[in-house]
Amino acid sequence: MAKRGRPTRAAASKRALSGVDISAVDPLTVLRQIAADTSAPANARLQAARTLLAREGKKEKGDGAEHDRISERALTLLKGGRR
Repeated sequence: MAKRGRPTRAAASKRALSGVDISAVDPLTVLRQIAADTSAPANARLQAARTLLAREGKKEKGDGAEHDRISERALTLLKGGRR
C-alpha cells in the first residue's frame, strides 16, 4: 500500500528534479536570481548575496572586512532601508 500524506524530502526532491539536467544548471545564475527576486524571503536573498560575495572574496584574496560591511548594508536594504 502506498504511503499517504506528505512525501519525504528525498521523494519530493526526486520528483521536482525529474527531467532536469543538473549538469546544465549554473549555480551562480541560480544564486543571482534568488538574490534579485523581490518576492523571495529576505533571509534567502541575504544568504544568496552572502554566498556570492564570499565567492568573490575568495577570488580577490582580501581580508574579508569589506564583506561584513556589505552584508550589513544588504541586510539593511532588504529590510527596506530601516536599521
